[in-house]
Amino acid sequence: MSRHADEATVRRWFDAFNTRDLEGMLACMHPHVDFHPLRLHGHRDSYEGHRGVGEWFADLQKMEHRHRIELAQVSAVGSQRVIAAGTLTGADSAGPASFWALTRFEKDLIISSRHHLSDRFHLR
Repeated sequence: MSRHADEATVRRWFDAFNTRDLEGMLACMHPHVDFHPLRLHGHRDSYEGHRGVGEWFADLQKMEHRHRIELAQVSAVGSQRVIAAGTLTGADSAGPASFWALTRFEKDLIISSRHHLSDRFHLR
């Protein structure tokens, strides 16, 4: 897949998240995805595979979350990696927070995704 296509896949994933479209999110993810969403109180910090992502999503639905992630930048970095940056809104009354994600690809699908709240994001 081209770097541009990987960037488009990341954008599609976040669009699906913002519209609460689990099937759309899973369509962008490898069946064995290693997913590390933002850490929420009382929830795990990592989820494995489509089943794990579904469990995470069900937990968010139960919490009636109103989170949205507005991407400001999506850029391919290196081979099969994309970094996305933007803001998280709806998390609390304190206002938007900086959001960063590092996504890795395998066979044209997201195989790993790590989400962070920070102005100091370091790629490892």
